[in-house]
Amino acid sequence: MEPQDEQHGDLALAARLPEDVLTDVLRRLAATPRWLAFSRSVCKEWRAIIDGESLLCTRLPFTGIFISLAVLPFPELFSRPSAPGRPAVSGKLHFLAPAVKVLPDGGCDWRGSHCIKGHCNGLILLRDYVVNPATQRWDRLPERPRDNDKGMVRHSRCNEYLAFDHTVSSHYQVFRIPYLQPRWRSDNEYDPIEEASEWPPSRYILHVFSSRTSTWKERLFVRQGDAAGTVAETRQFSRRLLSVYWRGSLYVHCQNNFVMRLSLSEDKYNIIKLPMDAGRDPYLGLSQKGLYLASFVNHHLRVCIMDESSGHAQWILKNDYDLNPVKAFNRQVNGPWILEDINYHFVLSRLPKVNKEAVIRYCQKKKAVVQEKFEWNSDDDDFYEHEDIVEAHQHKYFDMEILGFHPYKEIIFLSRAENFKLNATGFAYHLNSFKLESLGSIYPTDYAKFDFGLPNESCYIYSFPYTPMY
Repeated sequence: MEPQDEQHGDLALAARLPEDVLTDVLRRLAATPRWLAFSRSVCKEWRAIIDGESLLCTRLPFTGIFISLAVLPFPELFSRPSAPGRPAVSGKLHFLAPAVKVLPDGGCDWRGSHCIKGHCNGLILLRDYVVNPATQRWDRLPERPRDNDKGMVRHSRCNEYLAFDHTVSSHYQVFRIPYLQPRWRSDNEYDPIEEASEWPPSRYILHVFSSRTSTWKERLFVRQGDAAGTVAETRQFSRRLLSVYWRGSLYVHCQNNFVMRLSLSEDKYNIIKLPMDAGRDPYLGLSQKGLYLASFVNHHLRVCIMDESSGHAQWILKNDYDLNPVKAFNRQVNGPWILEDINYHFVLSRLPKVNKEAVIRYCQKKKAVVQEKFEWNSDDDDFYEHEDIVEAHQHKYFDMEILGFHPYKEIIFLSRAENFKLNATGFAYHLNSFKLESLGSIYPTDYAKFDFGLPNESCYIYSFPYTPMY
C-alpha cells in the first residue's frame, strides 16, 4: 500500500469509531497542545470535536520575561518561582552548542552569543536557532540566502522575525525583512533616484524560511494601500524593532515610523503608520485587547491600542502614565520575581578566574527567596499591592526601559536603573488602576565584569514576555 493510501486507510478506520470514543482519544492529547493542534488540521470532523469540546487551550501560560543584554552571551529569565508541583521552566539554553568559547588563557570568545532576536507563542528566535525552551527542542537555521536586488536598497540590512501559531500547525516561519539604515554617510554614497523611490515597494519579495520544508524561499507580498514614504523619508534610526503575530497576520515594526502588517494567508501587506507623537523607542507588543504600542513622551509613558474595527488600522490613545512613582521607588527589592543569573553561573562553572567565594555568598543571600530549581507559577500571576510610594529621592540619572506587556492583562513591565544598568529593578504598572508593583532586581550578578567599558547606550535591554509551550 502506498503511504498516501495508508494514511487514508487510517483516517477511514478512525472515522468508524463512535464519536464519544474519538472524543475521549482526542481529549487525551489536551496535555500536549502541539499534537492536538496538529490533529485539528486532519479533517473537519476532528476539528469540530476539538472546537466543540473546547479541548485546545489556545492561551499559553505567562511565565516571565526573557531579557537579553547585548554584552552577555546568554539571555536571562526574570520570573516568579511557582508552587511545588508546577512544571519547571528555565531560561537556560545549555542544550545548544556552547555560546562562549573558553580560551587557553582563561579569556572568552563571545562571538557565538545566544541573544534572543524574537519570540512567538512559546518559541524564541536566536541568531542561528529556533528554540522551544520548555521542551528543549530546537532547529538550527540553514545558511541565509544572499540578499538580492529585488527587495534591497543601498545601505540596508535584514532583520529576522518569527511567526508561529500553535493552534494551527506545529510548523513555523522566519521572515527576513529589510531595515533601511539612517543617512550617516556622505551624500555621494546614496543614489538620488533610489532615495526618491517609494518604500516599501508595491511588489515586495522577502526571503522566508519554513520549518515544513527546512528551506529558505523567495515569497512575493503585494502591497495594499499607500507606501510609507520615500526611501529617504523612511531612513530613521530604530533601536528596537519587534514583531507580533496576531490573528493570522505578522505585524512587524520594521522601521521607526511604521508597522508592516503581513497577511500570511493572502500574501498581501499594508502599512500602518505610527502616531505622530509616538515618542522615543516605541515598543510593539500583544496584550488583552490586541496590539499595544508604548513609548516615553515628555517624561510620561504613552500607551496606544490598535483599532481595526472600522476596516482600517488606527491608534487609539489609552493614556499617558506618570513615571514619578517609578522614579521615586527607593527600596531594596529581593523578589517576588527572581533573575535566574544564567550568565554568572555559566562563568562560574567555566572560567578559573572567577571568585567562587563571591558566588557562595550570593547563593546564600538568595536561598531564602528562591529554590535551587527555577519553577514558576504560570497561572497565578496576580500582583499584590505595595505600600504608598515614598517621595522621590534625588538621583542624577535614571535609565528606564520597557520590558514588555502582560499578554492577557493590561499591565506593562518596566525597568529602572542607574548608569550602566546598576541597581536595575523590574516593575509592573497596572494600566487601569495606575498601581505600581516592584517585582525584583534584574541586575545580573557581577554584570560590570561583562560590560568591557561600553558606554551606557550600548547596554540596551532587549526583552520579550515568555509563554512556554509544552
